[in-house]
Amino acid sequence: MGIVTFFLNIPIIKHPDGKDFRPTGKAPPQLMPSKLLNYKGLYGDQQQPFLEGFVHHESLQTRSERYNWDIGEHLHTDLYQAFIITSGNGLLISGHKKIALKSPCILLIPNNTLHGFAFQSNICGEVFTFSESFFEHIFKNAPHVRHELSRLRQYSFESPSAFFEEVLFLKDKLAGELNAEKPEKQSAVQLLFQLLLLGLYRASLDSEPPAIQSDNRTLDYFHSFQKRIRQSIYESRSVSGYAKELNITTVHLNRICRALVQKSALQVVHEYWIAEAKKYLRETAYSISEVSYFLDFKDPAHFSKLFKKHTGLTPGEFRKKSG
Repeated sequence: MGIVTFFLNIPIIKHPDGKDFRPTGKAPPQLMPSKLLNYKGLYGDQQQPFLEGFVHHESLQTRSERYNWDIGEHLHTDLYQAFIITSGNGLLISGHKKIALKSPCILLIPNNTLHGFAFQSNICGEVFTFSESFFEHIFKNAPHVRHELSRLRQYSFESPSAFFEEVLFLKDKLAGELNAEKPEKQSAVQLLFQLLLLGLYRASLDSEPPAIQSDNRTLDYFHSFQKRIRQSIYESRSVSGYAKELNITTVHLNRICRALVQKSALQVVHEYWIAEAKKYLRETAYSISEVSYFLDFKDPAHFSKLFKKHTGLTPGEFRKKSG
């Protein structure tokens, strides 16, 4: 089966939910984190850009065979992946852990999750990759589902399995929709993904497959940093404030961000602000001043200056171009 990439034009207005979390205990030594391989697109496609609503489908063999069935450890900051393995075996490698993959199984890999593979050449299956924004959009009213599916998990099945047969049916329907140009394609893809992922959510509640915990402290800190940015997007908070909540220094937080995404912590915060501002400018009729106040900018002029610095356009120009 070939490779299919599809972009959904989805409106998203994100609001923070859930309680804040504060780590306790003694801070670890302030060591420079080792650089991790972070792909902007799919594995091996460092320069491939993707948009909000990105959905990609390909056979497991397509990319694995290209790399002689060994996929080095890496992560995707903004992409989730679902591996549906129908036959064959392999190893999932995450940090110092090696987890056997025995078919039939499904592997769900959230964003910011370190993972690599050592596949046997007889392995068969398919891979769906989708952006974090797509995942958040289809479950925007179900934060409990997003939370449950935001952990690295392997779902193993006895053969035959009625649930796995349902997964295969939905997988084939999804592949068919992505390969074809039909009316309401966007709606069909979203609904099929909802059914597929809700099935995994229910399986999590029924059988409670153990989450595979990360042992990479750098990634854990970065993921917690991102979570805090999302939760505090509507209130002012300094980088030093985020670092204090994480129980590390500002210098250490900047090192973590540069090691993972080659950006400072402040740049990461600004990118979240700009992404949120774009959504309001595209999808609502709020004035530019109102949008700036929503994002806790005291001065709309400062908001406009920062927006133009990141996008090359003023908020008004962006809104006009997006309309």
